Amino acid sequence: MWRTTFAFGLLLIVTCASKAAEIQGVVSDWNCAQAMVRNGRESVLRQNRSCSLMKNFKRGAYGLITESKQFYRLDDPGNRHILQLLSNTPDKDNLKVVVSGDIEGNTIKVANISML
Repeated sequence: MWRTTFAFGLLLIVTCASKAAEIQGVVSDWNCAQAMVRNGRESVLRQNRSCSLMKNFKRGAYGLITESKQFYRLDDPGNRHILQLLSNTPDKDNLKVVVSGDIEGNTIKVANISML
């Protein structure tokens, strides 16, 4: 009996630790995401050209900035998917996407990404 209760409790903890979500936002370089939320995306892009994805969109990690000024890091499969999307779009600094997946802390374990 206690094993069943323990297993159920463990399952409940694992389920609560990751939260499935669908999030809309703008893709950014992960290293610039926090500054963009704090100081405004357009301001950071004007002041720090290295944050722009237009000339060099191949980055090590990408982030997603929401309208409510939250930012999330994408996992490795999500980074690969974003890289593919960026290579096929002309306006790389304004790529708006919908990401669905599990949120763990400030990282999204991406299940699907689609452009808006």
